[in-house]
Amino acid sequence: MPGFEYCEAAAIEQIIELGMEGWEAVGPLPSGGVLLKRPAPSMRDALTTESVAAFFASSANEMAEPEGGSRLLNSELAYILRNLGHTDMIVISDMGFPMPELQYNLDLAVKPGVPTVPDVLDAISTDFSWDRIIIAAEANTAVPERVAELRQMCLKAQIEPCESHVAFKHIAALCKAGVRTGDPTPFGNVILVCG
Repeated sequence: MPGFEYCEAAAIEQIIELGMEGWEAVGPLPSGGVLLKRPAPSMRDALTTESVAAFFASSANEMAEPEGGSRLLNSELAYILRNLGHTDMIVISDMGFPMPELQYNLDLAVKPGVPTVPDVLDAISTDFSWDRIIIAAEANTAVPERVAELRQMCLKAQIEPCESHVAFKHIAALCKAGVRTGDPTPFGNVILVCG
């Protein structure tokens, strides 16, 4: 559910103009003005024509993978990451994971295998930091090569297996955000705990 944005207006002409733009009066202010509100724009509404045009006007060199810069092109995922705070959790799941309804849900799956959980971790690694990675305990025996890949990719993060995939699902329900991938790897889900 979106929040509201607020503004103040004093002159009747300004109040009428704001009303025509979708603002509604909340009540009088002690200063003599009026407090107005309207629903805050969604992430999609916040993208302006100018910002989209500026993105596409970037040269091919600027769009190439920057050295030490962001590799993340998905604006919705970038928005979600910007809204995560210290100790917030985000689940990045395989294609078969029963994703709970969370504050932010994003489906990136294109086809089986595209993208994978490691693909998403690689893309977000320059924009986002995490202290811990929670995996289902079964991953250690079912897909040890994936666990080894996670350890290699995330040298600074502690990998913590929870007691089972059932416990993992319960923890996932406590996450602030969820991202579904096309990863077919069984027990390939991870929960990142923000640093």
